[in-house]
Amino acid sequence: MDLRYCNRHYIKVDKLDRIIDAWSDGPLPDKPTDGAIRINERGGYQLRLIIDGVETEENPLLWAMGCVPLYKWTGTEVERRTSEEIAADIAAIPPAPPSPMEQLRADVDYVMLMTDLM
Repeated sequence: MDLRYCNRHYIKVDKLDRIIDAWSDGPLPDKPTDGAIRINERGGYQLRLIIDGVETEENPLLWAMGCVPLYKWTGTEVERRTSEEIAADIAAIPPAPPSPMEQLRADVDYVMLMTDLM
């Protein structure tokens, strides 16, 4: 492969080594690489992860529903996170706060209860 046409691929991980960002310097040549891990020195223009020696599709989805990372860094390679790891992250997501309408309804119910109008 002609190195003039190679791009570098990077990842960023959180404190649990879950991949929270990944990119190629092809389309993003000016993206800062501070704190990033270079995972491929001779990649294509678009990002591809290499998992068990096999390249993923271009620009793979990095997050499941609820912003849960799908991949992790082992210190030497990218791995898919297990369904148990993903389920644990999903279970740890706090419930959403009530919407303004739900809060208003709760406030009205409370006032009615306190004034004995229910």
